[in-house]
Amino acid sequence: MDIKQLKYFIEIANTKNLSQAARNLFLTQPTLSFTIKKLEAELNTKLFDPNDKSFNLTQSGKLLYTRGEKIVTDFDTLVSEIQHMRTDSKEMIRLGLTILFAIQYMQQISNFIATHQNVDLIITQNGSRKIQEMLANDELDIGLVSFPNTQSNAISIEALNTSTKGYNVHVVVPENNPLSEKDVLKFENLKEQRFSTLNENFMLGQMLLDRSRHLGFEPNIVMYHDDLQVLLYSLQTLDSICLLPIEYKAIGALEGLKWIPLQDKNDYYPIGVALNKGKAPTKAINDLIGEIKKN
Repeated sequence: MDIKQLKYFIEIANTKNLSQAARNLFLTQPTLSFTIKKLEAELNTKLFDPNDKSFNLTQSGKLLYTRGEKIVTDFDTLVSEIQHMRTDSKEMIRLGLTILFAIQYMQQISNFIATHQNVDLIITQNGSRKIQEMLANDELDIGLVSFPNTQSNAISIEALNTSTKGYNVHVVVPENNPLSEKDVLKFENLKEQRFSTLNENFMLGQMLLDRSRHLGFEPNIVMYHDDLQVLLYSLQTLDSICLLPIEYKAIGALEGLKWIPLQDKNDYYPIGVALNKGKAPTKAINDLIGEIKKN
């Protein structure tokens, strides 16, 4: 057992949700699940109740959690004290990106952190509209965002020509919803529906409002949330539908839901690297951009 495994175990125990823990740790669910299974095999015991989907701890798990929290705290304190003994100062880079982009570019971000130990990378997760606003207000140094540029007077966005160039919008509906019989959907088909949606900090949250109002109806929004997985879980409970990138399906797909392509002028969003026009990027920021472009 190593300190990383212990930290992963504690994060799952705290969140009681594997997908949320994976997002917090910038890992994929399969990677996190494999790590915990390996830890249980090494300790020759179950740490979570296998018959409980809420990730409740077994007696062994409770013991490891209680003792492990102190070990992790002491370890982090030790690392911090040693790092602060260094005489050279670190550069701080404030990076903003969405949950989806954090997962898609996880490997590149991890590579940058591993090769730039003189940089403190502070990551903020939010919607692309909010991240653009924060860049314009000098609250961030760099953003990984989707177009369009809503702060064109203050920031620039360079489109990415990587394996991940953008995302395609789909309508996620419960399988018992009549819309699930459709192969493709237009906004006109959504008029009488209930929506669980991202808020206006996200491109899709604002797009829902703009396109609905353009077509002469106010969307019936029954839930706002900035966690994509929470939105998916709400659909069957609230008898609602949601607009999400199809690229998220591979990460957080749930049974009983169907993902249907949206046919609309706003059904695809390219993504890019955003910078404040008034600030020249440092060498470290350019290195981070270069790493991102390797995706």
